[in-house]
Amino acid sequence: MRRASLILGLAGGLLPAIAGGCSVREDRQPCPCYLDIDYSALVGSKAGTGSGTVSLALYDESLCWSADHHLPECPLKEEITVDKERLHLVAIVHGPGWEGDLTAGTRISYEPGNQIDSLWVHAESLDCTGEEAACSIKPKKQFTTITFTDEEGGALCRRYNMVIRGRTCGFDAADLSALEGQYLYTVQEDDGAGRIRVRVPRQTDPSLTLEFWDKHDHRLLLSSPIGLRLFDSGYDPQADDLPDYDIRIDFRSALLYLRIPDWEEETVYALFK
Repeated sequence: MRRASLILGLAGGLLPAIAGGCSVREDRQPCPCYLDIDYSALVGSKAGTGSGTVSLALYDESLCWSADHHLPECPLKEEITVDKERLHLVAIVHGPGWEGDLTAGTRISYEPGNQIDSLWVHAESLDCTGEEAACSIKPKKQFTTITFTDEEGGALCRRYNMVIRGRTCGFDAADLSALEGQYLYTVQEDDGAGRIRVRVPRQTDPSLTLEFWDKHDHRLLLSSPIGLRLFDSGYDPQADDLPDYDIRIDFRSALLYLRIPDWEEETVYALFK
């Protein structure tokens, strides 16, 4: 086990108290709490695979402690020493391209034109009033990947500039609540097999739309209310883990076929109404 000791704002007379231990009859105000952080549920999980990083932060009124572990070298457990009775822990699992910074706060938002990253988040309030406390890092998926294709292997979709537009621009990692704000991104991730993907943050209402723009004169041609389709299919804005969706577009019949990946059942909707 690797130990990272952190004594936050303790009085100068603390060390003798630690050396001698704290009696249950004594005032525990100057006594530390040993916080065990368990990563075993993360290591080997879907969130914990690859070459990403888990970034952690502890907050009281402000930041108390932070750390980063690259997933291939992530410890199974870590122990730190704290002197705060109540703390809030946030852990974010992210890829190497994430530009967020938990030391600057827990609000993770994206400006128009930027796509949300693949982020898994664990948030937990901790009671550190005793000598020991523990938490297990079990991050939840905070993005939805929508995969588009069509009746000609994606060729028809690629004729347009496809733009996704919504009213939530990210989330607060402290409680996983969605942040209001314009979300705007051009759908452009092509996997080479006719599937075009886009990631969207947690939705609070069915306002998400897919727009089709002319590539030459940049005119808006049509708009599809895909948010209505997601909510009609059971999208839960309060879900811990956000689901993914596959959307197959039949341009000739103006129909949209929606399903959850690995499910055989498809729900059929009008594309533009």
